Amino acid sequence: MKPSTRLTAGAVAALLCSACATPSNDVAAASAKPVQMPASWNAPASSAGSLAERPFGALFQDADLEALIKEALSNNRDLRIAAQRVELARAQYGLQRSALLPNLGADASATRSQAPSGLSATENLTSSSYRLGLAVPAWEIDLWCRIASLSDAALSNVNASVALRHFVEVGLVSQVAAGWLSLLEFDQSLLIAERTRVSRVESLRIVTLRFNAGVVSKVDVTQAETSLAQAQAAYAQLQQKRGLQENALSQLAGRNPGSLRVSKPLERHELPAALPAGIPSDLLTRRPDVRAAELSLAATQSNVDAARKAFLPSISLTGFLGFISPQLSQLVDGDRTAYTVSPAITLPLFTGGRLSSNLQAAEAQQRIALEDYARTTQGALREVEDALVRFQRLREQQAAMQTIVKASQERLRLVDLRYVNGISSYFEVLDSQRQLFDAELQLTQLTSGAYAAVIELYRALGGGWSALGS
Repeated sequence: MKPSTRLTAGAVAALLCSACATPSNDVAAASAKPVQMPASWNAPASSAGSLAERPFGALFQDADLEALIKEALSNNRDLRIAAQRVELARAQYGLQRSALLPNLGADASATRSQAPSGLSATENLTSSSYRLGLAVPAWEIDLWCRIASLSDAALSNVNASVALRHFVEVGLVSQVAAGWLSLLEFDQSLLIAERTRVSRVESLRIVTLRFNAGVVSKVDVTQAETSLAQAQAAYAQLQQKRGLQENALSQLAGRNPGSLRVSKPLERHELPAALPAGIPSDLLTRRPDVRAAELSLAATQSNVDAARKAFLPSISLTGFLGFISPQLSQLVDGDRTAYTVSPAITLPLFTGGRLSSNLQAAEAQQRIALEDYARTTQGALREVEDALVRFQRLREQQAAMQTIVKASQERLRLVDLRYVNGISSYFEVLDSQRQLFDAELQLTQLTSGAYAAVIELYRALGGGWSALGS
C-alpha cells in the first residue's frame, strides 16, 4: 500500500471512530455538577442513615395505614397513568432504535406500459414486467452515529419516565400518609369536642338549677346555652372535615368514596426524638425527580450531538433480490433471478437555515434542561431543610402547649369551684372553658403537624419507593 493511500485510510478510520465517540459538549461538561451540594444540613439532623431507607410500613407502625398505602400503589389512577407513560416512552425508543436496522419486505409488482411509435426502437410498443422478491427501502447507514445519538436520547427519556413514575409513588405514599394523619387529627379533635360538649351540658344544667333557685340571672343561662351551641357547631364542623378527608383518601386509593377504618388513635403513635436525614449528596441518587432531571439533561446532550451530525453527508442504501420477467408464467424461472443495489450519498448544501435552527433549538433545550436540573436539586435541598426546621420548631411548640393545656385545665377547675361558691362570675367560667378548648385543639394540631413534618421529610428525602422494583 502506498504511503498516501495508508494516510488516507488512517484519516478515514480516525474520522469514523470519532464520529461514534461520546460527544464532548461544553454545556454538558459544565453541567456535571451544576449545584454545589453542602456537606451537611443546616437544621439539626442525624447523618447516620436516612429516614428514606425505611419502608413506608415502618414509618408509623400502623397496619391500617400500611394496607391503605398498598391499595393506593395498586389502584391509584395517577400512578397508572405514569406507568403508561413509561410504556409510551419505551415504544418511542423502540421506534427510534428501529431506524438503525434496514427494513426488509416482500415486493411484488406488475407493470403494463405502452409507448407511441417513434419513441421505442422495438416494433412491440406494448410491454409487460413482473417482479417478485425481497426489497430493502431506502435505509440510512448510520456512519456518523447520528441515529444512534437519537436512540440514546430516547433511552434517556425512557429512564427519565421511570424515575418520574417513582416520583409519583413518593408523592402518593406521602399524600396517603398525610391524609391518614388528618383523619387521626380530626378523630382526636372530635373526642375533645365531644368531651367539651358533655362538660357544657353539665354546666348548663348547673346554671339552670341556680337560675331556678334565684341565685343567678337569665344572662348566665343564655351564656351557657351559647357556649353549648358553639361546642356542638365545632363538633359538626369537624365531622364535615373528616368526611371530606375520607373521600379524598378513598380517591387516592382508587376506590369510591366511603368510610375508612381507623384503629390506632393519634395519641398512640410515637414521634422520634431526632430525624435521620443522611447527607445532602444522597439526594442526587435517592430523589426520583432529581434523577429524572439528570436523565432529561442527558437526553438533550444526545439530541445536540445528533443535530451537529446532521451537517455531515448521509449514506443511504436501497436494494432488491428476486425475480423479474416479462411473462408472469416465467417469473420464477432460474434465469429470471435479479438483484439491484443502489447506494447514494447526500450532502446538505442549502437547507434554508433548517439545520442551523435545529442545532440552536437543541442547544437551547439543553440549557433549559441544565437549569431545570439545578432548580430541582436546589428545591430538594430546601424541602429537606424545611421539614427538619418544621419538625424541630413544632416539637418545641408542642411542649409549650402541653404546659398551657395543663394550666388551663387547672384554671377551669378552680374557676368552677369559685363560681359554685359565688365568688366568680359565669363569664370567668366561659372564658376558662374557651381557653381550654382552644388549647386542646391547638395541641392536637401541633402534634399532627409534627407527624406531618416526619412525612414531609420522608418524601423530601425520596422515601416511598424501592429501586429493586424499578
